[in-house]
Formats: sequence, structure tokens, C-alpha cells
Amino acid sequence: MDHSIREWLLEDETPEVKLRMLKEYEKLPENDERVIECKRRLLQSKVYERGLKKLRTDKPWAKYDAILAFAEWGLTREDIGSDIDNDVFALIKNTGFKMLCGEPLLLRNLVKLGYYQEEIVKNEIDSMLRLIKEDGGFGCISTSKKTNDPRKPHKSCARLTVEYLLLVAELHLAGCRMECESALMHYFTKRNIFYRTDDMKTPMVDVMLGTFYPPDPIKIGAHQIVYALRALGCEPESEAMQAGYKVLNQHRLENGRYVLTASKSVPAFKAGNVGEENKWVTLYAYMAR
Repeated sequence: MDHSIREWLLEDETPEVKLRMLKEYEKLPENDERVIECKRRLLQSKVYERGLKKLRTDKPWAKYDAILAFAEWGLTREDIGSDIDNDVFALIKNTGFKMLCGEPLLLRNLVKLGYYQEEIVKNEIDSMLRLIKEDGGFGCISTSKKTNDPRKPHKSCARLTVEYLLLVAELHLAGCRMECESALMHYFTKRNIFYRTDDMKTPMVDVMLGTFYPPDPIKIGAHQIVYALRALGCEPESEAMQAGYKVLNQHRLENGRYVLTASKSVPAFKAGNVGEENKWVTLYAYMAR
């Protein structure tokens, strides 16, 4: 990363990006003065205020989005304060983690916030990871026999498996090595990350080739997928990672910054304009190296 890009990502006007940059790219500890000051700015910002407002509603998906936002910004439950615990455990009690296709992403965000040592979270993660299929992926959760008849063999769901990849990568970064790591990594590397095994030019899911952000349970972009595989130890020189970088570089501008290709109409948090250079995509792309 050259100096100009580094300074762009460390601008005070986006403390949420700056905090991730300081903690995860520059590897500064929580007690570093720059981290402490950045957290102070973030916790006093309008973007944090909006996230807190979502957390405190009675709407489960608003709470889900707030938890996702705080995790993406690099905050922890200690940073936010004890109030977040009430909302997190209320969401778990009301949903049993079963947020449609969003459970593994919710679990990833809870790990990132520091909830893995909570017995209810740890037990749920252990239970869900045991559902890994023989192909190294995770199956569709639909109860419709038309799409997911339990009497018939089914391939894993690529969209859901990407969420589990992010979860296992976050556990790995936290020092927790899961038994399914190798099988899950192989699920992607044997496909050069994105592609069908019967046609290595056709993506499993089109959105995987773009830079969709913030992540959504069924829409996660290339920058986060490649980052997760790198976090799990995939070598940059490998065929799969080279394929990943090739896709990422399709969204790279001459100045070294990366473009946001898509987002939800109402995202978990405002991360930038579609079609423009984007700090989040750029940060992930460089962390994926």
C-alpha cells in the first residue's frame, strides 16, 4: 500500500475505516494511543449514533444491522458498553440465532465483537459447524422439499458457505482453529474461489465477482471472500488466490483504489456510493494481500 492510499484510509472524517485500518492492517494493539483516540472519535460520531439507534429498536433486523456495523467498524462489546449486551442477548432469545439465511454472518459478527466465550454463542457455533457437508460446504436451510428434499442429495449452498467462511476466518484470527477449516478452504480453492467445478469460467454466484458492501447474508463481495481465505492462510502465490486477485483487480483504479460495485438500497450502514472509489473495498483488498 503506497503512502497516499494509507493516508486516505486514515482520514479522521471516517473513523470507522481508520479504526479497522489501525487495528487490522497496521496491527496496533487496543491500548495504542492512536487506537484509543480513533475509538473516541468514532463513539462520538454521527455514524455511531445512527448504529446505536438501530441497536435500540425492537426490530430484529435493525439490531442485526447494528451488530454487523459495529463489527465491521472494529469495535468490541467493551468499547460500546454494557448496554449492547442487553440487546444482543435479547436478539438471541427472540430469534435463537435463526435469522433466515443470516445466522452464520450474525455469528461471525458476534465473534468479532468478542462474544465467542459466551457459552450460548460458542455452543451454537460448534453445533452449526458440525453441519459441514462432504463437499466442504454448508447446505441450504430451506424446508421446502422442492428445493431441499432431505431424502435426496444436494450440493452445498455457495451463498451460505461464504458466510461460514467469514465466520471461520474470524475465529482463526481470534486464535480458535476449527476442525472444518481445511475442508472449507478446499471448497473454495478447488473452484479458484468463485467458479463452478463443472465450468471454471462461470461463477457460482454472480455477486461474488463484484465488490458488494456492506455484506448481506446472501450477498458478499470478492474483497471479503479473498480476505477471509488469506486470513485462513491461503498463500498469495497459489492458483486460487491469484484468481482472486485477478477478479479484485478488475475493480482497481489506476490510483490503486478500488470501486464499490453494488450495495443494498438500505444498507446496514452507509459505506459509500456505488460506482465510486471506496475506502472499505480498498482496505479489504489490501488486507487480502
